[in-house]
Amino acid sequence: MNFTWGILAHVDAGKTTLSESILFNAKAIASLGRVDHGDAFLDTDMQEKNRGITIFSKPAVFSYGANEMTLLDTPGHVDFATETERALWALDGAILLISGTDGVQPHTRTLFSLLKKFQIPTIIFVNKMDMENAGADSLIANIKSELADNCVDLADKEAIASESEAAMEEYFETGSISDATVAELFNSRKIYPILFGSALKNDGVDELLSFMSLMASENQDRMKARESEDFGARVYKIESLGRDSRLTFTKITSGSIKVKDVLPNGEKIDQIRVYSGNKYEQVDEAKAFDIVALVRPKETFAGQGLGVENDREELSLTPVLQYQISFLDDTIPRVAFPNLMNLNQEDPSLNVTWDASLEQIKINLMGQVQTEILTQRIENELSYKVEFVECGVLYKETIAAAVEGVGHFEPLRHYAEAHIFMEPLEPGSGIQVEANVSTDELALNWQRLIETHILEKEHLGVAIGAPITDIKFTIVGGRAHIKHTEGGDFREATYRAIRQGLMEAGTRVLEPYFKFEIAVPSSMIGRVMTDIQNMNGTFDAPDEVDGVSILVGRAPASTIRNYQVQLATFTKGEGRISLIYDGYDACHNEAEVIEASGYNPDEDVDNPASSVFCSHGAGDIVPWYEVKGKCHVPCMVDKNASQDFDEIPTKRMNHGVDEWLDPDEIDKILHMATHSNHGKNPKKGWHYGDGDRVRRVDSDYVYKAPKEIKAKEKYLLVDGYNLIYAWPELKEVLDVNLDGARGKLLDILSNYKAMTDYNVIAVFDAYRVKGHEVTASDYLNIHQVFTAEAQTADAYIERFTHEHGKKYDITVVTSDGLEQVIIRGAGARLISSREFIQEVEQKAVELRNMYDIEMD
Repeated sequence: MNFTWGILAHVDAGKTTLSESILFNAKAIASLGRVDHGDAFLDTDMQEKNRGITIFSKPAVFSYGANEMTLLDTPGHVDFATETERALWALDGAILLISGTDGVQPHTRTLFSLLKKFQIPTIIFVNKMDMENAGADSLIANIKSELADNCVDLADKEAIASESEAAMEEYFETGSISDATVAELFNSRKIYPILFGSALKNDGVDELLSFMSLMASENQDRMKARESEDFGARVYKIESLGRDSRLTFTKITSGSIKVKDVLPNGEKIDQIRVYSGNKYEQVDEAKAFDIVALVRPKETFAGQGLGVENDREELSLTPVLQYQISFLDDTIPRVAFPNLMNLNQEDPSLNVTWDASLEQIKINLMGQVQTEILTQRIENELSYKVEFVECGVLYKETIAAAVEGVGHFEPLRHYAEAHIFMEPLEPGSGIQVEANVSTDELALNWQRLIETHILEKEHLGVAIGAPITDIKFTIVGGRAHIKHTEGGDFREATYRAIRQGLMEAGTRVLEPYFKFEIAVPSSMIGRVMTDIQNMNGTFDAPDEVDGVSILVGRAPASTIRNYQVQLATFTKGEGRISLIYDGYDACHNEAEVIEASGYNPDEDVDNPASSVFCSHGAGDIVPWYEVKGKCHVPCMVDKNASQDFDEIPTKRMNHGVDEWLDPDEIDKILHMATHSNHGKNPKKGWHYGDGDRVRRVDSDYVYKAPKEIKAKEKYLLVDGYNLIYAWPELKEVLDVNLDGARGKLLDILSNYKAMTDYNVIAVFDAYRVKGHEVTASDYLNIHQVFTAEAQTADAYIERFTHEHGKKYDITVVTSDGLEQVIIRGAGARLISSREFIQEVEQKAVELRNMYDIEMD
């Protein structure tokens, strides 16, 4: 079994040198490389060689003793902290490197907090102990004070034993501690062992390797058990720019996967590569705990969970500066934009976007070093000569006070109303959503749809049009119509409810803050303190050590981000500053920022706060400040009051009633549910009479079929989960809630049905549900089928196509390669998932143009 170790460190702590020593001592490389010589095994990129820094995380595979291990090198510079944080998803254990001459640095604390957040067992290796001013006792005290009190010298068995009662008893009884006990304390993070050495002198590296191998050995049984579990994997890195093959770097966490297997998102694997440095070996199978690169998948993304793994949360370390990409050659920005979008695949935090109003490409970056690296990469790999022009910091907004937002959407044959209570949260809380409404008032599927629409996009504030954060949304009311409500209607109602609430309560501007640590000669500390006060920063009393004063505090990113140049000038190069991102807080110059933005929320046509009501058979636009006086559901403050509301039926939609059907009669029932209701007492459901309007039948109903001869009925069979995995918007919902993703797909198909003459059947796998039989039911104007135990959606669709291919005009939506071959052989038409998505989007455009309404 392969155990993956990652090396993390503050810049210049000697991380690459330690990586070389580990690989050399493990006999994975023949000679020690040097950063300053440009021949380090893991620094393979030309810019890494030229600059002497690590920019990209890269693996190296090696053996030590009886254990197979992978060493993952990560960047140390804070500008590439997002690359380091993504690599944490691939680690089984970590080596946190600390310079013996510098001790714990601000970025070291940040890295340690991330390791604790992801619960990664960690070894602390103190490097450069060959230097004169490196003392073990003082460093241990520094580490305990700055990181955690349970950081203990690995050589001090008594100190280790003191972290656990069981370990202490064992130590008193035997005078020692077993390897198994140490491993248990290490795995549970009850201890963070400290080792000392010098990577440059290859001192202490063997001891480090021995401990790494020991921990790998003690975890073998636990790791072996994961091989028999269901497949799971985490995508921690994508490489695509300037490459012939797009590489999806993945940590297999359970089960296994083989070449030509299909990923849970529907994509097939052509190759599985095991990289070590710049070289790789192709393998036929990857098992639990392997680090591999998958070749062929195009829709994977960094941070994605595959199989049993969920997608990761948003990064803790994110860019706070926005830049415009300015072209120095004759490149047209609009033409270059699609190629530059590939940068988002490798690092989603860059958020490369197109500003249509200014005809500009925008990108988010961490700092100056990253801009220099990226400038060179774009020229080398895309042949564009560019420069980055700073646009300022990235602001956010939060709601100023608690408020109930109301959104109503009721153009002709559409209906939805949403009530959402919004309240501010503490800084750093992000977005939270819950529901507090009875299912008698609003069916559960509509509540879930509102929740999905709250989370599916970045909603903008009304002060400067920046993304909102630190808000709790509570669904407190709403209403749907028995016939006219479609999924897209609640999207409009939700967006408008949020916007209406923001307009009513107002928003406050938030700006990013940095924690700083500044060291200057003591004679200059007064000047620094004055500068920080002028920057609207705060700080603790300075500490003085050997004539050097150290100031620690917090300041807005907008004022302190360029202080390094000024500091270096007046200290003549003796001053240094370290900046660490510290989240968002109240903007220190809010009025100035609002005035400079020039944002007018009333003119933002993409984010309307108004609602659409039906008046005399036509849509009537009602401004946000009049919506609460016309809404159909009482607001929270009015629920105890008696009001007269329009009579809108509140009965649940047809899909809320389980109408399970005999699998042997499914074709007959599907036929009865549409144009061929013969005889008396047909099944209740949706029917189409002489006109083109669908109507609901809740009682006995007799339908006389048209006498004219018609063409074959058209059926559209959709492989439900295959399409969900292929649709990015639905895949995001799936990662949060399976029912929500399925319901959203059914809403989309229902809308699609209304614009076409297909009889739509969505087929979902239920083959893992023990004892399950084929079941089918109506959902609005379409049909849904759940397969039987041991029967996949593919098998059901193939059977349906073979049995009814001559009777009906059948089209199948799927991207499964084998299924496509079988479907074509049965004479049915075929649409790939991607083509169908494009078709749906085109139909949506036609619908918007037809009704002259704004919909995403």
